[in-house]
Amino acid sequence: MGTGHGIAETPLSGPGDGAAPKVSVVVPVYNTREYLAEALGSLTAQTLRDIEILVIDDGSTDGSGELARELAREDARIRVVSQSNGGLSVARNTGIDRARGKYVLFVDSDDRLGADALRRCYEKCEAERLDFVLFDAESFCETGECRAEIDYRRARYAEGKVWEGVELLETLLEKRAFRASACLSFIRLDFLREAGLRFYPGMVHEDELFTPLLYLAARRAGGIAEPFYERRVREGSIMTVRFARRNMDGYLTAARELLRAVPKSDVRRRKVTEQLVARTLNAALWKAHRLPFRDKWRVCGECVFRYGKYVRLRSLAVMWFKRRGR
Repeated sequence: MGTGHGIAETPLSGPGDGAAPKVSVVVPVYNTREYLAEALGSLTAQTLRDIEILVIDDGSTDGSGELARELAREDARIRVVSQSNGGLSVARNTGIDRARGKYVLFVDSDDRLGADALRRCYEKCEAERLDFVLFDAESFCETGECRAEIDYRRARYAEGKVWEGVELLETLLEKRAFRASACLSFIRLDFLREAGLRFYPGMVHEDELFTPLLYLAARRAGGIAEPFYERRVREGSIMTVRFARRNMDGYLTAARELLRAVPKSDVRRRKVTEQLVARTLNAALWKAHRLPFRDKWRVCGECVFRYGKYVRLRSLAVMWFKRRGR
């Protein structure tokens, strides 16, 4: 049935239609048919059974939507929302709008979730009245051996106490252990909506904006040092494609919106936000040597005139003089 312009949703079916589930898992899908059954299988196998799985088919052209609807006929907890292609942020926002659970988790459609993840996160959030709990991830490759560029093990720094979000962000930055992936936070849905947290449409690296704002808004946060999330490393994903202008634009958008969101009068949050912006932009500039000459000029101008206080000269030098092939 239709639920809005360009959006269609499978009707709810199965026992307990009127009862809100404990957890909503939002799975944006765009042309990942090859991996989708495996991803959804890891969700239907969760030890916490009282869940809904919201598959947001974001205009797939490879049959991903049709496969999702087939799987939904086998498990009534799967709901499929089909919409015209709007990108990952729009798809996740659609999931936020349609979620009915007390908590929400975002899972990418080529990844997997450990079988006990939802139960463990749900019980911890309920026992400690958390706005969100973070956990760890491990990377795996489709074939053979691969080198994971990002270490997602950092939840050990959050275990053992209930944190104010800004304090936890300060600690993770101090330990150089902050990771922006939105898929590694199990979030209370009412908190998410009351804080007005959404994914920024049209940008890549949208988690670099969403996740810091999540931490800055949270009053009660915790951690479970378990690698519940299994992240697939594959060719053609955002994490593995060659760094391009759109990547740099994503980081610059995150910097702009973070600084805009946190007023200078909020001294503590402003300080940690500026620290994060500096770290993010300098790390991005070390990758920006792969950009063509014209794009480097544009990036250099924006960094110098808008973000000069956050950008190191060494980072700009790396962008300009490191060989593009490396």
